[in-house]
Amino acid sequence: MDKKNLINNSNCPICNSREILNGKKIKSKHEYLNNVFNLRKCKVCEHKFLSSFPEEKYLNDLYKDNSHYVFGHDTDEENHKKKFKLEGFESVIPYNDHWAFKFLNINDKGGYLEIGPGLCKMYKTFYEKGWFCNGVDLQPFIKAPGIVDNLSMIKDNTKDVAVALDVIEHTIDPIKFLKELGIKIKKNGKLFLTFPNSQSFKSKILDNKWDMVVPLAHLNFFSKKSIKIALNEANFTLMFIKDFSLVKPNRLIRNFFKLPLRLIKDLLFLDILSFHSRLKEFVINFLDLIHGDQMIVVAIKK
Repeated sequence: MDKKNLINNSNCPICNSREILNGKKIKSKHEYLNNVFNLRKCKVCEHKFLSSFPEEKYLNDLYKDNSHYVFGHDTDEENHKKKFKLEGFESVIPYNDHWAFKFLNINDKGGYLEIGPGLCKMYKTFYEKGWFCNGVDLQPFIKAPGIVDNLSMIKDNTKDVAVALDVIEHTIDPIKFLKELGIKIKKNGKLFLTFPNSQSFKSKILDNKWDMVVPLAHLNFFSKKSIKIALNEANFTLMFIKDFSLVKPNRLIRNFFKLPLRLIKDLLFLDILSFHSRLKEFVINFLDLIHGDQMIVVAIKK
């Protein structure tokens, strides 16, 4: 990575305020990214963001190249990608259920647009229901009917539903992204978003060590206030917003019953670091069930 491709952020990317708290340096598993960025927070809208963003062309090239700077490349992720490359769109199993279906009738066919369809489970669901589907993905191996690599190739004012799940946090200019997306959506069309929640307990407790803080993949971290500002600027009305947790309650309950014995074992072996780490992890995961570190948003095009 060439640091010349980074542009410093002195203003909030959402409300443009200069009242910014410059937080701690961010550790990274990548040598060239380690301690390069600070996690900053806007005092006005509580938006969090990296101290510098990559240039847009450079960032797009990283996604096209499947770079380890923007993708995790863990074993599960790589296996799913290999399967998609080998078997293609036809092998994708669509969702039987999804939270978004509570806000629309999947059987009412219309225009569908998905930004970052990835391995296409959501996309396949709408496609099989007979919707007129388009998607935008920079990864060249993501191939399916209607998927292109540039939003400009999609006709304006043709979509009844647009989906961008875990996408907006990856963008350099979220308001510009929402405006360009909004051009493709009909009046009263619905927009569905998910993204990390900067006001969650995990975010507040872990700060720059929060596992959502991953340069150069995640650039922006929205609060309820900052996403409302961004949507309003892009001519959307907020319909629904709710935090949620990725922690599995059943697993947490099992860990709860195992925790006392493990803590006692740590104390017997004088392993204070392990004792502290186990206890902290359990408490943080419990708090995450109360106030999750992910956010769901549904908005309406004005």
